[in-house]
Amino acid sequence: MILIAALLVAAVAVAVAAPAALSRIDFSAAPAIGMAAWLGAFAAALGYVALALIALAWPGYPPGETFAGSALACLGAFEPIVVTWTAGLIAPVTAIGFTAPTGRLARIALGHRERGAALRRKHNELVEVLGRADAARADLVWLEHPVPLAYSVAGRGGYVVVTDGLAQCLTEAQWRAVLAHEHAHLRGFHHRILGVCQVFARAFPWIPVFAAAPAAMTTLIELAADRAAAAEAGPQALAAALRTVAARTTTALDLVDTSLELRLRCLSAPPESRAAGRRRALLMVIGTILLAPAASIVAIGLSAAVAYVIMI
Repeated sequence: MILIAALLVAAVAVAVAAPAALSRIDFSAAPAIGMAAWLGAFAAALGYVALALIALAWPGYPPGETFAGSALACLGAFEPIVVTWTAGLIAPVTAIGFTAPTGRLARIALGHRERGAALRRKHNELVEVLGRADAARADLVWLEHPVPLAYSVAGRGGYVVVTDGLAQCLTEAQWRAVLAHEHAHLRGFHHRILGVCQVFARAFPWIPVFAAAPAAMTTLIELAADRAAAAEAGPQALAAALRTVAARTTTALDLVDTSLELRLRCLSAPPESRAAGRRRALLMVIGTILLAPAASIVAIGLSAAVAYVIMI
């Protein structure tokens, strides 16, 4: 029971504290580290809960229980009583703990996948009617529209859709930067990463780390694609393209990214500033990871002290 309590406290700590901790770290110079940190928080929260359920269903004492018991002897003093009271509940609690969240997640994930597939089919049908294929690039489709717009369509045989208005208002260097940005989304599987975050947010909206992830990941994904495009076509060209598109896009269409100011600031930052920002972000993530076990131990110790006081 001690190990199970420790794992559950750790899961709650990650689920509640991770959004606040990660939101304080500036990942603008290192979006890949930010994406890894958010996905790591996902994995940690889920992993702690899974390990707690496995320990609950483990025959006899699970591995690590002896060590946890020696570290928290005061909680171990009344552990046999807790085990006796809850012995009949272990099997049903474990079964519900595994099946209920997994079933909900699977249902929402399947619905998300089916809706996404239906939208892509409908979109592909419209593009086949309204668009025209590029003669030089098989993964590029043109739309005859004056509004400057470019976006990527994920899935098998992913491609990029651009409008005539975009080509007319950009220079050759800016055009290459925009295409590089969209292809970075496809190469990095950004649509799938964001889709995973959206599924967990819909399945468990009351868990802070899942609820906050889609918005944070959206910004990080755009920054990551910007970095890839800047490395290929130059940051100045991409920044100029973003400014041009923002100036020519009507606000009614809501096509301008809300993180545009942040993206432009990152593109204009000098290389030494970006390098320092990456080091700072990495150190802060490592520090957060190292502090998490310590915080869990403190929380378990306080819980054990309270429980011991109640028992005596």
